[in-house]
Order: sequence, then structure tokens, then C-alpha cells
Amino acid sequence: MNRDAPFTAKIAFRLPQSLHDRLILWAAQEDRPLANLIYTLVKQAATEHDREMREAELHKETIHESL
Repeated sequence: MNRDAPFTAKIAFRLPQSLHDRLILWAAQEDRPLANLIYTLVKQAATEHDREMREAELHKETIHESL
């Protein structure tokens, strides 16, 4: 599989009905499909995680250099 090809990976998951209802409402308020909202949220979370990991690595390097 070409990892750079857009939208080729698939995932299925379960979530509580109450969360599903909240996400449906959120998507409707933004006039977008539920799948697009979830994709955007996951992408933002992954980007934030990557940033936090880079910052943690820089912090470790700074501590190591100061020793």
C-alpha cells in the first residue's frame, strides 16, 4: 500500500451512542459529514501528539547537554 496515497486506510470502531449523538450534532452545526469531522479531529490529535513528542525529545536533549 502506498502510505502517501490519500484516504486508502480504513478503520472501524465503536463508541457510546451519546458520543455519537454529540458528534452528529457538531458535524451538523458545521455543515459537514460526520466522517470529515472525525477525520479532522483525529488528524489534529495526531499532529498535536507529534508536536508534544518533538518537544519532549528536545527537552531530553537539553537536559542531557546541560549535564
